Amino acid sequence: MNVFFYFGNPLKGEQTFYPFICLAEGFEELGVCCYADFDNCLKGVSLDYLIKHSNSFKMQEADIIFVHNEFYKNPNADNILLNLNKSPRNFITVFIDESDGVRTPGFNKGARSCDYVIKCHYNEKYNYPINFYPWQFGLCNRVLNAVSPLIYSERENQILVNFRAKHQLRDYVNDLIQPIFSKYMYWNTDYDAFSSKDLGGDDLLFWKQTGARHYPQYYKKLSMSSVCACYGGVFAIPIGNHNKYTAKIVREINDIFHVYEWDRVRQWDSWRLWEAWAAACCVIHIDLEKYGCVLPVMPENDKHYIGIDIKNINKLKTLLARDSERPKESSLLGEIAANGREFVLENYAPKKVAERLLTMVGF
Repeated sequence: MNVFFYFGNPLKGEQTFYPFICLAEGFEELGVCCYADFDNCLKGVSLDYLIKHSNSFKMQEADIIFVHNEFYKNPNADNILLNLNKSPRNFITVFIDESDGVRTPGFNKGARSCDYVIKCHYNEKYNYPINFYPWQFGLCNRVLNAVSPLIYSERENQILVNFRAKHQLRDYVNDLIQPIFSKYMYWNTDYDAFSSKDLGGDDLLFWKQTGARHYPQYYKKLSMSSVCACYGGVFAIPIGNHNKYTAKIVREINDIFHVYEWDRVRQWDSWRLWEAWAAACCVIHIDLEKYGCVLPVMPENDKHYIGIDIKNINKLKTLLARDSERPKESSLLGEIAANGREFVLENYAPKKVAERLLTMVGF
């Protein structure tokens, strides 16, 4: 079996597409050959590419062709994809849409002509075309190798709230829960600068390949912290969701007149979420199920993470109060942290994700 990752144009420098990496690593474990129109993603400074170009392999010979939302940087993307998907053909096409926003590239006619559109930030409270399926940022081997989880009782009594990007939801939830958490642990907002001056070897390579997201010190901090705030995105209401402009205008009007309650969240997935789970931090997010957020395999609130319901903050107060009465060796938060890591290793390690994708498309 062969798959093909269709870039369309060479990427800048060492740039990579994270969903391609997660799938390619899983396919490699399964013995599936990964080809592309350009070499991409060195496994290490002196190692080979994970995804390889071969002059002897033509894209149309693949069983599955993957296209990333960045393909739409090409102004002719729609026509290229419409032609690619014309019948007859012997391959399946999968468009991966990890974009933020309301009307993302997956809604374009070329992307919709693909057999499958797998979408990060999927929310069941929106209406999607019939060929849209929930997807995730997920885990790659680089992250799994970078973390070194301490047992919970040896971790620093702190919650990491070291966001580098401001989101409407983050600001709101921070204000809501900081007074509660600060009674029990240090509220840590220190974050790493976008600098590579202390990096070398594989770490510098990975820093470049991830767009300055790979920091050994950050992974060390995750691995020794008790709790990590992983919420993000935008609270939204049931109307005005045609595009990001109408959504923002209607939301701001609603903030004044309070006609609708926030009932959903956009842009809720993040690398931070999966890194924290992998590092066995106790993950704090909004209540994914309540606000419509969907993953291919759903984590359970209060078992794999702590999900915040902004209308029932007393639940969090009760949980933290109960946890404070127990020794750290039998911490309720520590149990959730351990369950969360086990959950993602069982369901979202690269091999498992690749297997799920193959099952989805009928292999």
